[in-house]
Amino acid sequence: MTGESDYPFAEAEPLRCPAEFARRQDEEPVGRVRLASGEDAWLVTRHTDIRAVLADPRFRPWIPGTPATDGEQLLFTMSGPGHARLRRIAAKALTPRRVESLRPRVEVLAAELAAKLLAQGPPSDVLVGFAIPFALSVIDELLGVPAAARDDLRTWTDGIVAVFTAPDYAEMAEAARNLGGYLAELVELKRKSPGDDLLTGLIEARDDSGDALRPDEVTHLAFAIMIAGYVPSANALAQAVLRLAVTPELPRDPATIPALVEELLRQDQGSAADQGRVATEDAEIGGTPIRAGEFVLAPLRAGNHDPRRFPAPESVDLARAPGHLTFGHGPHHCLGAALARLELQTGLTALLAAAPRLRLAVPFGELAWRRMFLTLQGPVAVPIEW
Repeated sequence: MTGESDYPFAEAEPLRCPAEFARRQDEEPVGRVRLASGEDAWLVTRHTDIRAVLADPRFRPWIPGTPATDGEQLLFTMSGPGHARLRRIAAKALTPRRVESLRPRVEVLAAELAAKLLAQGPPSDVLVGFAIPFALSVIDELLGVPAAARDDLRTWTDGIVAVFTAPDYAEMAEAARNLGGYLAELVELKRKSPGDDLLTGLIEARDDSGDALRPDEVTHLAFAIMIAGYVPSANALAQAVLRLAVTPELPRDPATIPALVEELLRQDQGSAADQGRVATEDAEIGGTPIRAGEFVLAPLRAGNHDPRRFPAPESVDLARAPGHLTFGHGPHHCLGAALARLELQTGLTALLAAAPRLRLAVPFGELAWRRMFLTLQGPVAVPIEW
Protein backbone atom coordinates (compact mmCIF):
# COMPACT_ATOMS: atom_id res chain seq x y z
CA MET A 1 0.00 0.00 0.00
CA THR A 2 1.31 3.44 -0.89
CA GLY A 3 1.30 6.46 1.41
CA GLU A 4 -1.84 8.15 2.63
CA SER A 5 -3.18 11.07 0.58
CA ASP A 6 -5.44 14.00 1.39
CA TYR A 7 -8.95 13.64 0.02
CA PRO A 8 -10.77 15.05 -1.94
CA PHE A 9 -8.06 15.07 -4.59
CA ALA A 10 -7.23 18.28 -6.41
CA GLU A 11 -9.33 18.72 -9.52
CA ALA A 12 -7.37 18.95 -12.77
CA GLU A 13 -10.35 20.75 -14.34
CA PRO A 14 -14.11 20.79 -13.81
CA LEU A 15 -16.20 18.14 -15.56
CA ARG A 16 -13.25 15.74 -15.63
CA CYS A 17 -12.61 12.93 -13.19
CA PRO A 18 -9.32 13.33 -11.26
CA ALA A 19 -6.48 11.31 -12.78
CA GLU A 20 -5.67 10.00 -9.29
CA PHE A 21 -8.74 7.76 -9.46
CA ALA A 22 -7.40 6.06 -12.59
CA ARG A 23 -3.99 5.60 -10.97
CA ARG A 24 -5.52 4.05 -7.88
CA GLN A 25 -7.78 1.77 -9.92
CA ASP A 26 -4.63 0.34 -11.51
CA GLU A 27 -2.22 0.38 -8.56
CA GLU A 28 -4.16 0.76 -5.30
CA PRO A 29 -7.89 0.04 -5.77
CA VAL A 30 -8.45 0.02 -2.00
CA GLY A 31 -6.14 2.52 -0.31
CA ARG A 32 -5.93 4.94 2.61
CA VAL A 33 -6.81 8.64 2.53
CA ARG A 34 -7.05 11.45 5.07
CA LEU A 35 -10.28 13.47 4.90
CA ALA A 36 -10.58 17.22 5.42
CA SER A 37 -12.88 16.43 8.38
CA GLY A 38 -9.94 14.71 10.08
CA GLU A 39 -10.81 11.02 9.70
CA ASP A 40 -8.71 8.38 8.02
CA ALA A 41 -10.64 6.17 5.60
CA TRP A 42 -10.31 3.49 2.98
CA LEU A 43 -10.98 4.79 -0.53
CA VAL A 44 -12.49 2.23 -2.92
CA THR A 45 -12.20 3.15 -6.61
CA ARG A 46 -13.16 0.18 -8.83
CA HIS A 47 -16.74 -0.22 -10.04
CA THR A 48 -17.04 -3.84 -8.87
CA ASP A 49 -15.67 -3.07 -5.39
CA ILE A 50 -17.88 0.00 -4.95
CA ARG A 51 -20.97 -2.04 -5.78
CA ALA A 52 -19.85 -4.68 -3.29
CA VAL A 53 -19.45 -2.12 -0.49
CA LEU A 54 -22.83 -0.51 -1.14
CA ALA A 55 -24.61 -3.89 -1.19
CA ASP A 56 -22.88 -5.35 1.89
CA PRO A 57 -24.93 -5.04 5.12
CA ARG A 58 -21.70 -5.07 7.13
CA PHE A 59 -21.07 -1.50 5.94
CA ARG A 60 -23.44 1.02 7.52
CA PRO A 61 -24.04 4.54 6.12
CA TRP A 62 -21.79 7.21 7.56
CA ILE A 63 -21.38 10.93 6.86
CA PRO A 64 -17.78 12.19 7.12
CA GLY A 65 -17.31 14.52 10.05
CA THR A 66 -20.13 12.95 12.08
CA PRO A 67 -20.17 10.19 14.73
CA ALA A 68 -20.26 6.67 13.31
CA THR A 69 -23.71 5.95 14.71
CA ASP A 70 -26.84 4.75 12.98
CA GLY A 71 -29.10 7.59 11.81
CA GLU A 72 -32.36 7.48 13.73
CA GLN A 73 -34.67 9.25 11.31
CA LEU A 74 -33.15 10.22 7.97
CA LEU A 75 -33.67 7.58 5.31
CA PHE A 76 -30.18 7.98 3.82
CA THR A 77 -28.41 7.45 7.17
CA MET A 78 -30.49 4.57 8.51
CA SER A 79 -29.63 0.90 8.15
CA GLY A 80 -30.95 -2.50 9.09
CA PRO A 81 -34.57 -3.63 9.50
CA GLY A 82 -35.90 -0.14 10.30
CA HIS A 83 -34.47 1.25 7.09
CA ALA A 84 -35.76 -1.70 5.08
CA ARG A 85 -39.25 -1.22 6.48
CA LEU A 86 -39.37 2.49 5.60
CA ARG A 87 -38.15 1.85 2.07
CA ARG A 88 -40.56 -1.04 1.59
CA ILE A 89 -43.58 1.07 2.49
CA ALA A 90 -42.35 4.24 0.77
CA ALA A 91 -41.79 2.29 -2.44
CA LYS A 92 -45.51 1.48 -2.47
CA ALA A 93 -46.22 5.21 -2.83
CA LEU A 94 -43.26 6.49 -4.88
CA THR A 95 -43.91 4.20 -7.82
CA PRO A 96 -42.72 4.68 -11.41
CA ARG A 97 -46.40 5.02 -12.36
CA ARG A 98 -46.92 7.92 -9.93
CA VAL A 99 -43.78 9.64 -11.20
CA GLU A 100 -44.77 9.12 -14.83
CA SER A 101 -48.20 10.57 -14.12
CA LEU A 102 -46.43 13.86 -13.36
CA ARG A 103 -44.88 14.08 -16.82
CA PRO A 104 -47.56 16.26 -18.48
CA ARG A 105 -47.46 18.79 -15.64
CA VAL A 106 -43.66 18.71 -15.45
CA GLU A 107 -43.41 19.28 -19.21
CA VAL A 108 -45.61 22.37 -18.85
CA LEU A 109 -43.47 23.66 -15.96
CA ALA A 110 -40.29 23.11 -17.98
CA ALA A 111 -41.67 24.89 -21.05
CA GLU A 112 -42.88 27.84 -18.97
CA LEU A 113 -39.55 28.25 -17.20
CA ALA A 114 -37.57 27.87 -20.44
CA ALA A 115 -39.67 30.61 -22.05
CA LYS A 116 -39.18 32.83 -19.00
CA LEU A 117 -35.42 32.25 -19.10
CA LEU A 118 -35.15 33.22 -22.76
CA ALA A 119 -37.39 36.25 -22.25
CA GLN A 120 -34.69 37.69 -20.00
CA GLY A 121 -32.45 37.89 -23.06
CA PRO A 122 -28.91 36.55 -23.36
CA PRO A 123 -26.92 35.90 -21.36
CA SER A 124 -29.20 34.04 -18.94
CA ASP A 125 -28.12 31.85 -16.04
CA VAL A 126 -29.53 28.33 -16.41
CA LEU A 127 -28.84 27.42 -12.77
CA VAL A 128 -30.70 30.26 -11.04
CA GLY A 129 -33.14 31.01 -13.84
CA PHE A 130 -34.18 27.46 -14.68
CA ALA A 131 -32.64 24.48 -12.85
CA ILE A 132 -33.27 25.60 -9.26
CA PRO A 133 -36.89 26.79 -9.66
CA PHE A 134 -37.65 23.77 -11.85
CA ALA A 135 -36.32 21.24 -9.33
CA LEU A 136 -38.20 22.90 -6.48
CA SER A 137 -41.42 23.18 -8.49
CA VAL A 138 -41.33 19.48 -9.35
CA ILE A 139 -40.83 18.49 -5.70
CA ASP A 140 -43.65 20.80 -4.65
CA GLU A 141 -45.94 19.25 -7.27
CA LEU A 142 -44.96 15.75 -6.17
CA LEU A 143 -45.63 16.39 -2.49
CA GLY A 144 -48.75 18.46 -3.06
CA VAL A 145 -47.41 21.66 -1.46
CA PRO A 146 -49.91 24.55 -1.75
CA ALA A 147 -48.74 27.42 -3.96
CA ALA A 148 -48.94 29.91 -1.08
CA ALA A 149 -46.32 27.99 0.93
CA ARG A 150 -43.76 27.39 -1.80
CA ASP A 151 -41.69 30.55 -1.28
CA ASP A 152 -41.29 29.73 2.42
CA LEU A 153 -40.26 26.16 1.61
CA ARG A 154 -37.60 27.40 -0.78
CA THR A 155 -36.24 29.79 1.86
CA TRP A 156 -36.05 27.03 4.48
CA THR A 157 -34.58 24.50 2.07
CA ASP A 158 -31.95 27.00 0.93
CA GLY A 159 -31.08 27.62 4.58
CA ILE A 160 -30.47 23.92 5.11
CA VAL A 161 -28.41 23.19 2.00
CA ALA A 162 -26.36 26.40 2.44
CA VAL A 163 -24.47 24.58 5.18
CA PHE A 164 -22.60 22.74 2.41
CA THR A 165 -20.99 25.94 1.13
CA ALA A 166 -20.99 28.40 4.05
CA PRO A 167 -21.47 26.48 7.29
CA ASP A 168 -23.87 28.25 9.64
CA TYR A 169 -25.26 25.48 11.79
CA ALA A 170 -27.52 27.80 13.78
CA GLU A 171 -29.18 29.01 10.58
CA MET A 172 -29.42 25.44 9.30
CA ALA A 173 -31.03 24.23 12.53
CA GLU A 174 -33.60 27.04 12.44
CA ALA A 175 -34.41 26.35 8.79
CA ALA A 176 -34.71 22.61 9.51
CA ARG A 177 -37.11 23.28 12.40
CA ASN A 178 -39.25 25.52 10.20
CA LEU A 179 -39.30 23.07 7.31
CA GLY A 180 -39.97 20.08 9.54
CA GLY A 181 -42.73 21.92 11.40
CA TYR A 182 -44.47 22.94 8.19
CA LEU A 183 -44.23 19.45 6.70
CA ALA A 184 -45.72 17.96 9.88
CA GLU A 185 -48.67 20.35 9.52
CA LEU A 186 -49.03 19.45 5.85
CA VAL A 187 -49.02 15.73 6.64
CA GLU A 188 -51.83 16.28 9.14
CA LEU A 189 -53.75 18.30 6.54
CA LYS A 190 -53.35 15.48 4.00
CA ARG A 191 -54.57 12.95 6.56
CA LYS A 192 -57.80 14.94 6.92
CA SER A 193 -58.14 15.94 3.26
CA PRO A 194 -56.35 13.41 1.02
CA GLY A 195 -55.15 14.49 -2.40
CA ASP A 196 -53.56 12.99 -5.48
CA ASP A 197 -49.97 13.52 -4.32
CA LEU A 198 -47.04 11.67 -2.79
CA LEU A 199 -47.73 12.78 0.80
CA THR A 200 -51.20 11.27 0.59
CA GLY A 201 -49.68 8.20 -1.02
CA LEU A 202 -47.17 7.83 1.83
CA ILE A 203 -49.95 8.19 4.41
CA GLU A 204 -52.08 5.55 2.68
CA ALA A 205 -49.28 3.15 1.75
CA ARG A 206 -49.27 -0.32 3.30
CA ASP A 207 -46.78 -3.12 2.84
CA ASP A 208 -47.85 -6.73 2.29
CA SER A 209 -48.37 -7.21 6.03
CA GLY A 210 -50.59 -4.13 6.28
CA ASP A 211 -47.95 -2.06 8.10
CA ALA A 212 -48.24 1.71 7.61
CA LEU A 213 -46.01 4.70 8.31
CA ARG A 214 -46.54 6.82 11.40
CA PRO A 215 -47.20 10.54 10.80
CA ASP A 216 -43.71 11.45 12.03
CA GLU A 217 -42.18 8.92 9.62
CA VAL A 218 -44.10 10.46 6.71
CA THR A 219 -42.81 13.88 7.80
CA HIS A 220 -39.20 12.67 7.93
CA LEU A 221 -39.52 11.06 4.50
CA ALA A 222 -40.98 14.26 3.06
CA PHE A 223 -38.07 16.19 4.62
CA ALA A 224 -35.54 13.84 3.01
CA ILE A 225 -37.29 14.11 -0.36
CA MET A 226 -37.20 17.92 -0.21
CA ILE A 227 -33.45 18.01 0.49
CA ALA A 228 -32.33 15.13 -1.71
CA GLY A 229 -34.57 16.16 -4.58
CA TYR A 230 -33.46 19.78 -4.67
CA VAL A 231 -29.71 20.40 -4.86
CA PRO A 232 -28.63 17.18 -6.65
CA SER A 233 -31.36 17.53 -9.29
CA ALA A 234 -30.75 21.22 -9.93
CA ASN A 235 -27.00 20.65 -9.99
CA ALA A 236 -27.27 17.71 -12.40
CA LEU A 237 -29.54 19.63 -14.76
CA ALA A 238 -27.27 22.70 -14.79
CA GLN A 239 -24.23 20.54 -15.49
CA ALA A 240 -26.06 18.65 -18.24
CA VAL A 241 -26.83 21.96 -19.95
CA LEU A 242 -23.23 23.03 -19.45
CA ARG A 243 -21.96 19.82 -21.03
CA LEU A 244 -24.21 20.40 -24.06
CA ALA A 245 -23.20 24.06 -24.28
CA VAL A 246 -19.47 23.27 -24.46
CA THR A 247 -19.80 20.13 -26.59
CA PRO A 248 -21.72 21.17 -29.72
CA GLU A 249 -21.16 17.78 -31.37
CA LEU A 250 -23.42 16.04 -28.83
CA PRO A 251 -26.81 15.07 -30.31
CA ARG A 252 -29.74 17.34 -29.45
CA ASP A 253 -32.50 15.31 -31.05
CA PRO A 254 -35.43 14.78 -28.60
CA ALA A 255 -35.36 11.06 -29.45
CA THR A 256 -31.84 10.74 -28.02
CA ILE A 257 -32.50 12.65 -24.79
CA PRO A 258 -33.14 9.59 -22.55
CA ALA A 259 -29.87 7.93 -23.61
CA LEU A 260 -28.02 11.24 -23.38
CA VAL A 261 -29.32 11.78 -19.84
CA GLU A 262 -27.94 8.41 -18.75
CA GLU A 263 -24.50 9.22 -20.13
CA LEU A 264 -24.45 12.67 -18.57
CA LEU A 265 -25.52 11.20 -15.24
CA ARG A 266 -22.65 8.73 -15.49
CA GLN A 267 -20.05 11.17 -16.70
CA ASP A 268 -20.49 14.37 -14.74
CA GLN A 269 -18.93 14.11 -11.32
CA GLY A 270 -21.12 16.72 -9.65
CA SER A 271 -24.25 14.62 -10.02
CA ALA A 272 -23.61 12.43 -6.99
CA ALA A 273 -21.70 12.68 -3.74
CA ASP A 274 -19.35 10.04 -2.36
CA GLN A 275 -20.98 7.31 -0.32
CA GLY A 276 -19.55 6.94 3.18
CA ARG A 277 -19.72 3.70 5.13
CA VAL A 278 -18.42 2.37 8.44
CA ALA A 279 -17.63 -1.32 8.91
CA THR A 280 -19.76 -2.90 11.64
CA GLU A 281 -17.60 -6.04 11.65
CA ASP A 282 -14.39 -7.26 10.06
CA ALA A 283 -14.75 -7.57 6.28
CA GLU A 284 -12.76 -7.60 3.07
CA ILE A 285 -12.94 -5.46 -0.07
CA GLY A 286 -11.05 -6.46 -3.19
CA GLY A 287 -8.72 -8.62 -1.12
CA THR A 288 -8.00 -5.85 1.42
CA PRO A 289 -8.99 -6.53 5.06
CA ILE A 290 -11.22 -3.87 6.64
CA ARG A 291 -11.54 -3.88 10.42
CA ALA A 292 -14.74 -3.20 12.33
CA GLY A 293 -15.08 0.54 13.02
CA GLU A 294 -13.00 1.66 10.05
CA PHE A 295 -14.41 4.16 7.58
CA VAL A 296 -14.82 3.50 3.87
CA LEU A 297 -15.50 5.97 1.05
CA ALA A 298 -17.06 4.77 -2.19
CA PRO A 299 -16.77 7.61 -4.75
CA LEU A 300 -19.50 6.98 -7.29
CA ARG A 301 -17.76 9.02 -9.98
CA ALA A 302 -14.70 6.77 -9.72
CA GLY A 303 -16.89 3.73 -10.39
CA ASN A 304 -18.57 5.60 -13.23
CA HIS A 305 -15.17 6.24 -14.81
CA ASP A 306 -13.69 2.77 -14.32
CA PRO A 307 -12.54 1.64 -17.78
CA ARG A 308 -12.97 -1.98 -16.69
CA ARG A 309 -16.73 -1.34 -16.71
CA PHE A 310 -17.01 1.64 -19.08
CA PRO A 311 -14.46 1.65 -21.95
CA ALA A 312 -13.27 5.17 -22.86
CA PRO A 313 -15.12 6.57 -19.83
CA GLU A 314 -14.50 10.23 -20.71
CA SER A 315 -16.43 9.90 -23.97
CA VAL A 316 -20.20 10.18 -24.34
CA ASP A 317 -21.51 6.94 -25.85
CA LEU A 318 -25.29 6.81 -26.27
CA ALA A 319 -25.12 3.07 -26.96
CA ARG A 320 -23.31 2.34 -23.70
CA ALA A 321 -24.76 -0.46 -21.58
CA PRO A 322 -26.52 0.60 -18.34
CA GLY A 323 -24.86 0.24 -14.98
CA HIS A 324 -23.72 3.68 -13.77
CA LEU A 325 -23.68 4.25 -10.01
CA THR A 326 -24.95 7.83 -9.85
CA PHE A 327 -28.07 6.77 -7.95
CA GLY A 328 -26.12 4.41 -5.72
CA HIS A 329 -26.57 0.68 -5.40
CA GLY A 330 -28.00 -1.82 -2.94
CA PRO A 331 -30.26 -0.97 0.01
CA HIS A 332 -29.66 2.78 -0.41
CA HIS A 333 -30.26 3.00 -4.15
CA CYS A 334 -32.03 6.34 -4.64
CA LEU A 335 -35.80 6.02 -4.30
CA GLY A 336 -36.16 9.16 -6.40
CA ALA A 337 -34.15 7.93 -9.40
CA ALA A 338 -37.20 7.85 -11.67
CA LEU A 339 -38.11 11.40 -10.65
CA ALA A 340 -34.57 12.66 -11.31
CA ARG A 341 -34.61 11.08 -14.76
CA LEU A 342 -37.98 12.70 -15.48
CA GLU A 343 -36.64 16.13 -14.45
CA LEU A 344 -33.51 15.82 -16.58
CA GLN A 345 -35.33 14.51 -19.62
CA THR A 346 -38.09 17.11 -19.56
CA GLY A 347 -35.77 19.95 -18.55
CA LEU A 348 -33.27 19.33 -21.35
CA THR A 349 -36.04 18.75 -23.90
CA ALA A 350 -37.70 22.07 -23.04
CA LEU A 351 -34.47 24.06 -23.12
CA LEU A 352 -33.35 22.58 -26.43
CA ALA A 353 -36.78 23.16 -27.94
CA ALA A 354 -36.61 26.81 -26.89
CA ALA A 355 -32.92 27.32 -27.72
CA PRO A 356 -31.66 24.53 -30.00
CA ARG A 357 -28.32 26.31 -30.53
CA LEU A 358 -27.70 27.23 -26.91
CA ARG A 359 -24.05 27.77 -26.06
CA LEU A 360 -21.95 29.03 -23.19
CA ALA A 361 -21.93 32.83 -22.98
CA VAL A 362 -18.47 33.07 -21.38
CA PRO A 363 -15.23 31.12 -21.81
CA PHE A 364 -15.38 27.85 -19.89
CA GLY A 365 -12.31 28.82 -17.88
CA GLU A 366 -14.13 31.84 -16.43
CA LEU A 367 -16.82 29.75 -14.74
CA ALA A 368 -16.72 29.69 -10.94
CA TRP A 369 -17.26 26.42 -9.09
CA ARG A 370 -18.31 25.57 -5.56
CA ARG A 371 -17.86 22.42 -3.53
CA MET A 372 -21.06 21.59 -1.72
CA PHE A 373 -20.19 18.43 0.19
CA LEU A 374 -16.94 16.48 0.05
CA THR A 375 -16.83 15.88 -3.73
CA LEU A 376 -20.33 17.06 -4.66
CA GLN A 377 -19.62 20.20 -6.64
CA GLY A 378 -21.27 22.38 -9.21
CA PRO A 379 -21.00 25.63 -11.15
CA VAL A 380 -21.96 28.86 -9.40
CA ALA A 381 -23.68 29.94 -12.62
CA VAL A 382 -24.17 28.60 -16.16
CA PRO A 383 -24.66 31.65 -18.41
CA ILE A 384 -25.90 30.73 -21.87
CA GLU A 385 -26.75 32.54 -25.07
CA TRP A 386 -28.54 31.36 -28.19
